[in-house]
Amino acid sequence: MNKILKVIAAMILIGGVGFLVYNMLLQKDEKDDNTEIIKEEKEKNSKKKSSSLPVKVVELKKGNLPLRLSISAIADVWEKATIKTEATGKIKRLPIKIGDKISKGQILLKIDDTNKKLDVAKAKINEKKMMAQYLVNEGFTDSDNNISDKEKSKIKKLKSDYLKALKDFEKGKLSESKFEQIRDKYNESMINAGSFREEIRKANDGLSDAVFQLKQAELELKKTTIKAPFSGVITDIKVSRGQRVNAGVESLSLVNLNSLYLKGFALESEVKHLKKGISVRIKFDAFPEKIFYGKIETISPQVDSTNKTIAVYVKVDNKDNLLYPGMRAELDIEYKVFHDVMIVPRKAIVHRGDRPLVFIVKNKLAIWSYIELGPKNDEEQIVKKFDGDVKVGDLIVVQGQVTLAHQSRVKIIK
Repeated sequence: MNKILKVIAAMILIGGVGFLVYNMLLQKDEKDDNTEIIKEEKEKNSKKKSSSLPVKVVELKKGNLPLRLSISAIADVWEKATIKTEATGKIKRLPIKIGDKISKGQILLKIDDTNKKLDVAKAKINEKKMMAQYLVNEGFTDSDNNISDKEKSKIKKLKSDYLKALKDFEKGKLSESKFEQIRDKYNESMINAGSFREEIRKANDGLSDAVFQLKQAELELKKTTIKAPFSGVITDIKVSRGQRVNAGVESLSLVNLNSLYLKGFALESEVKHLKKGISVRIKFDAFPEKIFYGKIETISPQVDSTNKTIAVYVKVDNKDNLLYPGMRAELDIEYKVFHDVMIVPRKAIVHRGDRPLVFIVKNKLAIWSYIELGPKNDEEQIVKKFDGDVKVGDLIVVQGQVTLAHQSRVKIIK
């Protein structure tokens, strides 16, 4: 019995020792685990404290700042025509198609002129008949034979003055009243010299009417042929060969792409910046990667009372005929330039309260500098004054600056 008790006691003792040893080992492992966690947290915090915020920078520079206006515009042409037929008949020739380049005076359309030619021939025969009758009835006399050389010289001078005055009057260089004075003086001298007697006789014999009829027939014949009034491109054809048309029917459209211009609308408040001859950069929706250039040709003197805008007309080089009426474009008008000024990108500027500032990177730290702003365009702005020691060549943060604090540690990225 004593042996059994001893064995049980020994087993209890061994079990207790084992349990004690297990607890000691377990506590050691937990302590080691806690130590490792604390160590990791310390390392994380240390890395967090020493980590740098990524930013992009540009160098502060001095340069020129252009001020611009941006205006939407639509392309149109000064020379365009919807051409109508002037005679009635069947279209005999139509030697063109849409897109053809046409020279001034080139034949565009030809109406069958058979009957018109017959009318001309008939009028010529009638004219000759009337001329023969006139010569038989009156004979042929030279009314100038009874005029002295001095009178002939005077009439010749008056005729020369009259012809010159006629040309000047047609060109708008001479007033109507002045022209009539010169004309009446010439006619008076001709009547006094008897030079109009032949014209009176011709009218009485029907010769003048025959001449008029001939000219009228020749004019009608001429109307059967339509020629280009200017060089350009065919944009539309509304008739076809063999079709019978009446006078006054719209037949085709012609535009001169070399006369292309852009019409935009500037706000009433912007007109003070614009004047004739200012250079313009142009971007068309059809050619987003290409820059065109032009100049302001004229500015409308009238303000649209509804939207308070003024029309601006820009001449653009279209020698390659890439541009067409109706195309939309943006006009970038550079109306003033500030020279040799401190410039920063507008995206670099942030505000703390009501004050603008930029971040300057020095020794891997972002140092803020309050600034005094000047004029700006869409991309850049003039800075009149910086707080602190800021100079040309310093690095200004243009990306990542919104979340920066003063003296934040930063890392410059490309």
